[in-house]
Amino acid sequence: MDSQMRDEPVNAPDRCGWCGKVIPPGTGVHGIASDSSVTHDGDAQHDGHRFLTSCGYAHLVALREHYRRRPFLDEELWAGKIARAFERHDVLTVEDLEGVTGLSREQIQRCVAWLETQLYRLR
Repeated sequence: MDSQMRDEPVNAPDRCGWCGKVIPPGTGVHGIASDSSVTHDGDAQHDGHRFLTSCGYAHLVALREHYRRRPFLDEELWAGKIARAFERHDVLTVEDLEGVTGLSREQIQRCVAWLETQLYRLR
């Protein structure tokens, strides 16, 4: 899972998410795209939303189109929520996990089954 809040140097320059060009301060074009691989350390309400930065409107459109074509998988998002919970807590029961993540037991079970299929595909 991707966390957009981690490992960012405090004063790192913005770069275009499409071409990688350094963006001069105050000139970037920003947007949001749905992306089930993104969780946010600071605010779980932003989970599933990727913040986009581009050097111009055309590259923002290209980025949005890229993420629009990527399937949004609930199980992938739930896996990110569960991973974040285990980063903050050493041990969690299923009941604890439900409370910390806001997921139901059925969602947790579906997520575990999805993760198992992903691991199987990697073999």
